[in-house]
Formats: sequence, structure tokens, C-alpha cells
Amino acid sequence: MVQFWLTFWTYLLWSLEFLYVPPLAYGTLLLGLSFIASVIRQRPFSKPIWKTNYSIVLLQFLFFPATLAVAVLGRVDWQQVPFPGPNAWGLRAEYVFALGSLIVGGYCVWRMKGLRWFALSLAMLQLWLLAAANLIAAMSLTGNWL
Repeated sequence: MVQFWLTFWTYLLWSLEFLYVPPLAYGTLLLGLSFIASVIRQRPFSKPIWKTNYSIVLLQFLFFPATLAVAVLGRVDWQQVPFPGPNAWGLRAEYVFALGSLIVGGYCVWRMKGLRWFALSLAMLQLWLLAAANLIAAMSLTGNWL
């Protein structure tokens, strides 16, 4: 169990490092600025437009740790002889989480009338974070590290 949390923590740090690597940091900066500007401009939490079912947008944050957990549990040891090949079930789970996050994000943008800029900014920021986790998970599940 300790090994799981140590590996999970390592993958988490690597995923977050993705966000500030020089070429990718520009995307992170633009998405962050869009999110901050949408919060300042639309004030989503203080308007009467906000409904309790809009909180489903926070469900997207659960896909990030779930993807990393699958990466840790389905890790392929690239030094093992003979090489076992990629973890097919782990890769399928990673694809399902990515598709689920995309569907939840699209649903939230569609449902949040009057706050769509905020919803789109938050969904794009969450998908950007999930892309970092998917990169680490894909390397872990296939055994092909960059």
C-alpha cells in the first residue's frame, strides 16, 4: 500500500510538471487567465443564475486522480523479460476516463446558460490537467517511457 502511494505521488508530481514545461506553460497560462477572467467578469457563485446541479462540473476533478490510480495499478515493468506488452485493460480505463471527462465537460457547458464562458474555461482547464495525467498513464501502462 505504501508503494502505491509513493508511485501515485510521483506520477502526480510528473503530471503537474507538465503544466509548467516551457512550451506547454503557455497553454496553461492562457487557460488560467481565461478562467480567472471568467470568474471576475461573470461572478458565477454570486449570481442567482447558479443552480445546485451546476456543481456537477466539479465531478471532472475526480477523473484526474482516477487516471493516475489506474496508471499505478496497471504499471508495466519495461525491464521484465520477456516484455509483457501494454496493459490493455488499463489503457481502456484511461480512454473511458478521458471520454467521460469530455462528456461531463460538454454537458456542463451545454447546461450552464448564462455562465458558459466560466463553464468552458473550467472544463478546458480540467481537460488540460487530465491530458497531463493521460500522458503519464500512457507511459506507465505501455512501459514506453520518454
